[in-house]
Amino acid sequence: MGVGGRPAACASCGKRLNYKSWYYRNGKHFCKRRCWNTEQEKTAKEAAAKAEAASKAEPAKEAPAAS
Repeated sequence: MGVGGRPAACASCGKRLNYKSWYYRNGKHFCKRRCWNTEQEKTAKEAAAKAEAASKAEPAKEAPAAS
């Protein structure tokens, strides 16, 4: 942990956090808003891929039960 209870590195890129320019969003510390945006996009893509995989798996399970 860094000074004041915040980590010393960005959650997205791993760069050192400066005192004047750091963002705390959703329980994580980021060095710039750009890093926060890339993390948001990354989590959105992962959630979409997970939802798509779940939707493909569920119909296959339902078909034998209906037959």
